[in-house]
Amino acid sequence: MRKPAFFYIFGIAAAFACLVASELIWLPAPLKTDSGMQWIEMIDRLFYLLAIVPLCWAAGALLGIWQQRKRKGLAFAMQILRLAAAGLCIVGAGYVLLVPEKLVQLLLIIGAAVPFVYADLLLSEGIERKRAARLMIEQKGKLPASKRRLVPHWLPRRGAVVLLVTALLLFALLFPTGYQVTYPGMTLNMNRYAHVEGGQQGGTINGVLVFDRPAVPADWLYASLLPMYSFEKIPEDEPPLIETYAQVVLMKTDANSLAAAVAMKKAGIGSGITADGVRVVAVVKDSPADQQLQAGDIIDKLDGQAVRTVSDMTAYMEKSVKPGATVALTLRRAGKVTQANVATRASADSPERPVFGISVQTELQLDTPRNMDYKRFMAHIGGPSHGAMLTLAIIDQLTPGGVTYGNQVAGTGTIEADGSIGLIGGIKQKAYAISRTDADVFFVPAALEEEARSGAPELNIVPVKTIDEVLAWLAQHKK
Repeated sequence: MRKPAFFYIFGIAAAFACLVASELIWLPAPLKTDSGMQWIEMIDRLFYLLAIVPLCWAAGALLGIWQQRKRKGLAFAMQILRLAAAGLCIVGAGYVLLVPEKLVQLLLIIGAAVPFVYADLLLSEGIERKRAARLMIEQKGKLPASKRRLVPHWLPRRGAVVLLVTALLLFALLFPTGYQVTYPGMTLNMNRYAHVEGGQQGGTINGVLVFDRPAVPADWLYASLLPMYSFEKIPEDEPPLIETYAQVVLMKTDANSLAAAVAMKKAGIGSGITADGVRVVAVVKDSPADQQLQAGDIIDKLDGQAVRTVSDMTAYMEKSVKPGATVALTLRRAGKVTQANVATRASADSPERPVFGISVQTELQLDTPRNMDYKRFMAHIGGPSHGAMLTLAIIDQLTPGGVTYGNQVAGTGTIEADGSIGLIGGIKQKAYAISRTDADVFFVPAALEEEARSGAPELNIVPVKTIDEVLAWLAQHKK
């Protein structure tokens, strides 16, 4: 009969396999099926395999409960420990299988079971060794000194080895190094990601993702074996990871809405976009704005002067405010108008320029008469860099016959309210990811053309400044 330790160790091995797979998840791209399903979509189905980990641990805990005959003392305490482990693991497996979108919650639940699993693994082996030693002595009597070394000791050797290997792997795969790593990602067909009400299926218009996260020691090993890994020191004032995660998710939502409004206006549907103040996206830690402003605040006035866009705000600050001065802000917070007096400081880049220590964007009123439907992909967390290609895809769906003219299109860049295409990060890694596909063209923000070519010299890279330039190029290069 199998022992609980088998299921525990198998589950631990599966957990580390999943962790390594998540860090190297980009490698199978640009794999896709004959139906057009891309690797990024397949990941959603493979994600259910994560349930193997908690199910193995639950099986080990339940088997231990069933095999344990005693119900008192330490044995009783271990039964309670196993029951807790089994309960947490069953709930965790349920989250994986039924509500995988609640990724943080499911990882917390499965993580909460880990101490119980290791405690049972270590204590059970210790008890087994002690029981074996007692049985040997009872059966053979007192052993001679030369044979005493054969008697198992209390020390749980196998469990200790598992614990040591776990600690080393956790260090290699999760220990923060103070650096940020950027490496290639995957393509995502925007016409499979989004669909506009009343739109047609559309052609192939790929956006491209890169991975940008805190680096762990294993990343330097990956970088020695794989191309296009780059590292940068994380600034000391970098927001906490949970805040950064929330920010990129919000940026994806904003990019989707912006792309839809721009595209519909291009297609003759709706009035497009109007500016409505300056939204605070993030607040730099220990800056003058810290504790005064919050992400989500919408600034309407500076010292009584109306500001509708970031450009309005920048122009007023440069003309009327000196570094160190305090500015009276009128802003909207949670739907209510409030006031705040915020000091400024000199910019680190330009000492003559006053700053609050905030990241901002223009708050926009969007007119999108048609409903949009977006698919959720586990590996597409957030960010605005797919905005330009999403805009193109929506125009493609709303245009009879489409706008790709048979081209396999790929591109990157944000979309702005006026239809211009903005800068993004990780362009070398994105160009490399596209070079692995069958794309006929890769549209990039004009200012990033040279850097993009350094990542994929053989790729047909076309620099563009606006979505109109993308449409014009496609119209001139029909296949």
